Formats: sequence, C-alpha cells, structure tokens
Amino acid sequence: MQILVVGSMNTDLVTRTSRIPLAGETLTSESFETGYGGKGANQAVACARLSRYRDTENPTDIEVKMVGAVGDDIYGREIITSLTKDKIDCSGVQQVKGTNTGTAVIIVEEKTGENRILLSPGANHSLRPGFWGEEKDPEFLKADVIVLQLEIPQDTVQSIVANTSAQVVFNPAPAPDTPLRLEDYAHIEHLIMNETETSMISGYPEEYINEEDHLPAVATSLHEKGHVWNIIITRGSKGVFYSTIGKESFDSKEMFHGSVKAEKVNVVDTTAAGDTFVGAYAVEVAKSVQGRFDLREAVLRANKAAARTVEKKGAQSAIPWLDEMPWS
Repeated sequence: MQILVVGSMNTDLVTRTSRIPLAGETLTSESFETGYGGKGANQAVACARLSRYRDTENPTDIEVKMVGAVGDDIYGREIITSLTKDKIDCSGVQQVKGTNTGTAVIIVEEKTGENRILLSPGANHSLRPGFWGEEKDPEFLKADVIVLQLEIPQDTVQSIVANTSAQVVFNPAPAPDTPLRLEDYAHIEHLIMNETETSMISGYPEEYINEEDHLPAVATSLHEKGHVWNIIITRGSKGVFYSTIGKESFDSKEMFHGSVKAEKVNVVDTTAAGDTFVGAYAVEVAKSVQGRFDLREAVLRANKAAARTVEKKGAQSAIPWLDEMPWS
C-alpha cells in the first residue's frame, strides 16, 4: 500500500519561553533550537514511523512518499536528508531555484506546552496545479491514500482531489483566511480538523462547536455539504469527536457518531500533535484498503499517538515510532 503525502516542508525556528511576551515587550528565552517541520513533512514522518519499528531494516507493507517543494538552499537539502532517514521516498520533492525553503517561527510556552507559529511559506507556494508535469501525474493515480493539508495553495489541493481515485485524508489546516467550500472538492473520504477549522468550514461559531451536544448537527451539515464519509474533530483536552455516514446515500439517518476521551499525559509541547494524529489515522486507512475500516479504532490509535507526541519537545523529533505504541 502507498500513502502519498502532498504538502509543506519547513525549517522550524523554535524559541521556548516562560510565557508569551506582551506587545512591545522583550523577554529572554529559555532555549532556542532549529528543527524540521511543515504539516506535510510532519504527517509523512508520522505515517512512516507509525507503520514500522525504529530499529529495523525490514520492509513494511506501507510505502510513504512525500511530494512537495523546498528552496535550493541548505535547509531544503537537510530536510530531504532527514526525511530519507525515516525511510520516506523523496523522489517527488523538488528544489526550486531562487526560492527560500519554507520557515516556521515557533514560540512555545514552557508552562503549558502551547505554541504560536508564524509561517513563511517560501517554496511551498510554488506547488501550483500542474507543478509536477504530466510525467508525474501517475503518482496521484497509483496511491492508495493521499494526505493533504492547506500549507500549500488550496487550488492545488482541489486539483489533486479531482484527479485521484485514492482515498483522501484531508486536514484543512491551518484554518483558511477565506471560506473553504467542501462543495468545491470532488471527494473527501476522511476530514480531520480541530474546532477552529471546523468553525471556519461549517459556518457555526466556535462557541457553539465547543459544546459536544452540538457536534452531531455540525457533522451532519458537513457530510451533506461535501459528501464526506468520515469526519473527525480533534478537541484538545476534551478528546475527539467522530462521525461516519452511508457512503452511497449520504443519508443522515445512516449517520453514526461517537467520541474518545483525551489521554492523560504531561503536556510538554503540542507543536506536532495534530500532524501525528493525521499520520497515525492515515496508516490505519492504508491498512484497511483491502479490508474493513474501523473508524473508532483508527481514532483511538491516532489519539494515543498524538498523546505520546505532546510528551516530548519538538515537531518531527517528538513523533513516536510503532514500537512505542501499545498495539505494536
């Protein structure tokens, strides 16, 4: 089975501080480090690690391929080298001349583990429809699962969805500045988003979405708008809500929903939690291509994987391997 991740690849510049500075205030940070990130790259790493053991050269049934763009600079070359070490096929990654690699400036509040991110997309925004040329198009056709986010242009994401028969795992993050219409997407089998993104897409205010009793109604509207099979709403410390509907009829009478409680962990850094969730979930989708997909089990495993991630500092460096998970 092949998981194709199409998305962003960044260098992370991470500052850790006791608290977030106020406007006009200067604080001395507790530490600074550089690392590798980007929602696309993070999700590819999560797919790769959660489908194999750390210290083995044995091949797995799941191949992970990254498609994206970096600048023709040292950061871009380092990102490709790092992904390759995680057994990710980077033949679909291009280095774009005259453009910087995407950069994320991240401030992590040590007391809570919460982060704030300022993103400079750089080469990521060169991923326009047709970017790969006709000779690359078959990559989208032969994948079993395609994972997509919104740190690359939205029209590129729409074009990919329209030209693939693979199952699409779509994480509409970061939340778009302009309204995202699910009706503009040919098909989305799996939609994974947090409460802010859910509000932006559904039109319901975030205060309404914060109440779990309201989520079935929100899910119903999204199922019907975009013909989405499975909807997952990650809710931080409140856990995860999920909903599924009849694939053929999209009849709300066939809708089933449930929830999973948040794992009790010591939160150190939340930077890559959402991306780990998406990657772990995509692995479960890929494993079910020739069999039955258990939505609740996929959500449970993704939730546990994300919980392991927040216990460590960093983005990709914090993403766990399969042998760190209880079901390995």
